[in-house]
Order: sequence, then structure tokens, then C-alpha cells
Amino acid sequence: MREKRAGHIINVTSVGGLVGQPFNELYCGAKFAVEGFTEALATYVSEPFNIKFSMVEPGGIATEFMTNAVAKTVNAKGELATGEYAPIFQKYMEGAQNRGQSGTESLYQSSLEVAEVILQVALSENPPLRVRTSEWAENLCKLKTQADPDGTKLVNQVKEYFL
Repeated sequence: MREKRAGHIINVTSVGGLVGQPFNELYCGAKFAVEGFTEALATYVSEPFNIKFSMVEPGGIATEFMTNAVAKTVNAKGELATGEYAPIFQKYMEGAQNRGQSGTESLYQSSLEVAEVILQVALSENPPLRVRTSEWAENLCKLKTQADPDGTKLVNQVKEYFL
């Protein structure tokens, strides 16, 4: 890409890369890392090499992930977590089930819906640095993104400060 002076790197991250969530600290930490890595590259690689960077940030995707995660947290007696975290985890799991079934905006998207957003970003002449893939994802991240929804203001500010 540097040699050709053209390219577009699209990283699929998550709302978990912007907003830490209970019982998802390792996942969120990994996604925060991808977000920071991509954001940092965008500050100094984009202009001289004409390489664009984008992060697609979905909320929940309708897969078997949650079912598998729950199955791995149940002990031999079929009970969820025990110990001091048990009441917190129980409340979290009840909320997870309710979030997936209630409200006008759905927490879970299909993988096709997310793929359509990725395709739009890939085909965009001026792609955003950041894009959430649903109304739910947008609302979850609003406090962190309302001043700079697509992340370009911050990247430009960092360029001014450091380059």
C-alpha cells in the first residue's frame, strides 16, 4: 500500500472498543487496543501514503456467541457463577436476555447487516474513521462520540499537536 500510495484498511472492532462492559473486560481491552492502534496509524500514515483507515463498530451480532459463552459459565450442577460475583453476574445475564428481546431498537444485528455497512465503507470515496452499525450501537456510544461521531476531528487534533 505504501509503495502504491493507495489503500484502505478496515478493522472490524466493536462498541466494546469504545465502551467497557461488565464481564467483557478481556474482549473490550482487545477491541480498545485495535481502536487505539488504528487511530494512531490514521494520524500519520493516511496523508503521505494515501492509505485510508476505518473502524466498523457493531453492537451485538445474532450468532451463537452468547449461548456458547453462557454454556461455558455454567458449573456441573447447571448453576451460573458462584461466589461474590454471582449476584452481579446473574443480574447481567438476566439483562442480556431482556436486551435481546425488548425495545424498538434491536441490540442484535444479523451478520449480513454488518457486512452491508462494511461494504458501504469499502466503497466510500471518503470513508469515516469510525462508524457504528446500528441505532443501538450509536446510542450506547453517544457520550463518547457525540462531539466527534466519525473520529476525524480527534485525528486532526492529534496531527496538529504532534506533527
